[in-house]
Amino acid sequence: MATEQTPLSTRRAAANMPLSSSRAAANIQQLSDAYGLESHAKFVVDEDKEDHLIDYEPLKLSSFRVFFSSKGTIFRDPVLLVEQLIITLLFVCAALPVYWYFKDETQGSISKGDISVRRYLATQESKMRAFAMIMTNLAAFLLTFYTSISVSRWWAMRTGGIGGIKAATLDLEWMLYQNVTQEEQVLSAVRRYGRTSMMLIFLWRRNHLGGLKEHLVGHELLTEHEADQLLKWNHCLHETIWAWQTGIVTMLHKEGKIKSDHLFNLLLKKALDGRAAVQLVHTHLAVRVPMQYVHVLGLLVKMHNVVLAVIMGCLFGAAVRSGEVIICVQLFGRTCILPFLFNAILLINAQLSDPFDGSETDFPGMVYQGALEKDCKGFIGATQNTPDWLTARAVSGP
Repeated sequence: MATEQTPLSTRRAAANMPLSSSRAAANIQQLSDAYGLESHAKFVVDEDKEDHLIDYEPLKLSSFRVFFSSKGTIFRDPVLLVEQLIITLLFVCAALPVYWYFKDETQGSISKGDISVRRYLATQESKMRAFAMIMTNLAAFLLTFYTSISVSRWWAMRTGGIGGIKAATLDLEWMLYQNVTQEEQVLSAVRRYGRTSMMLIFLWRRNHLGGLKEHLVGHELLTEHEADQLLKWNHCLHETIWAWQTGIVTMLHKEGKIKSDHLFNLLLKKALDGRAAVQLVHTHLAVRVPMQYVHVLGLLVKMHNVVLAVIMGCLFGAAVRSGEVIICVQLFGRTCILPFLFNAILLINAQLSDPFDGSETDFPGMVYQGALEKDCKGFIGATQNTPDWLTARAVSGP
């Protein structure tokens, strides 16, 4: 028994060594991803010489490295810094009078009927803290719904919008190449019109429509004649240009190259899907979350921040006079942290409402349209380089 078990245990140990090594390597890699000195995010530079976020490392934002990550984060928002400065000034303005008028209630120092700041704060502190907590809970509750709505809209624009344009363009060109025609002029037009539709959204939101022709021709999205034709109607160009895609499908059907009505209807549906994807983006950008809701929520957050700064400032002034250092740190920390978080969430939601306007964390338009070009060519390349058995059966038949 012993002679049989020893080789077996040895084999098991030998078999486990590669697994243990791979686990150790995975653990080291995980630690490197979390605490390594490389940047927490990847950026690309567009034609305007501005950085755009394309990827980030979640582990670095889930470890203590988060304190040393600022590029592409809300820390770079100047509005947030100004809001925090205003809250701090209100906190100081509330603390100074209390500190100045705070008195020690020694025997005989206060006349009958006098109300000192010390006595008043001692009786009202619990009520002040309870009121601040009520506003904090209400603001946090409403911000949760606002954030959920904003993230859902942002994700819909990315998946159903940008992703829908890419899927429709890619499927249309791929199916045309395999089933209808391999004419480069047709396939290139389908690819270019899909990329143009995507880029027109970015140009619209970034107010770059003034030099539209130069941009489209310069990036080889359209020819000069096509750009001139595009500008003749000049209305909702990112959506209406899909009429050219349906025109291509209809032209091929009239020429007899699309021999199946089912295929014809399927190709038309792909073009309609692309137009619907653009409409989805346009609708989300043009129709925002109801203004009354955002206004009330913003008003509530600002009121909460002001009330919190005043209450915590009053208590801070009394705590400083009494020499309660820990209480002072807690009061100032709460004044800094809660307004910072609430203001940051408001500003993030404002940025998520339009991820096409060119800020650092918005969708990288040039990257997306370049990826669409490569993916379309990749599918054509895959069709041209099929395995030998598939090519042979396609030629000889089953």
